Amino acid sequence: MPEGKDDDVKSRWGTNENEVPWDKEKGLDSDSAEQYRDEILAFISDSKQSSAYLMTRRKDGREIMRPVSVFVDNWVCETITQDLQPKTTHVRRDPIVGYLWVGREHRSDWKANDDFRPKVVWMQGQADLVESESEVNDFYKKREERKGVGRVHPEGETMYLIRTKPQYVRAEGWQGSRAIVYKEF
Repeated sequence: MPEGKDDDVKSRWGTNENEVPWDKEKGLDSDSAEQYRDEILAFISDSKQSSAYLMTRRKDGREIMRPVSVFVDNWVCETITQDLQPKTTHVRRDPIVGYLWVGREHRSDWKANDDFRPKVVWMQGQADLVESESEVNDFYKKREERKGVGRVHPEGETMYLIRTKPQYVRAEGWQGSRAIVYKEF
């Protein structure tokens, strides 16, 4: 190791030579992770705390992500899409999607700016493309009742609903670098 690098590693990871640096990144056991479930759900449900991105797959299998608005109800994620959007075609062809939420913390909120780690949540799930106009309208009503936001797209546009049930959630930023994983919802 180059001179001085050992000191940098020790200051970042500790001086216990029996401790492997990535031990601090191991996931929490399920009992410990459970205490964060409500807080993580609140985080992904609040667009003031986090920005959401939807990952779908193109025809050739390459992933693409885009920022989206998402309504979260007991871990089920709902996103409105126009019938002509690529994500609509992607979900129709491959219903396995992912959502990524990134905390809106600012670098200046952290003491060590070089170690900036905002809260992040990754969810993989099975999406249903809801094309029924009455179900889409029911979604708008539900969202307006809970969030104060009904239909924002112009009347006459064909809108669908991507409803995703989670299969896997991984959250970081609640317990240092340790991952919190949920597989049951």
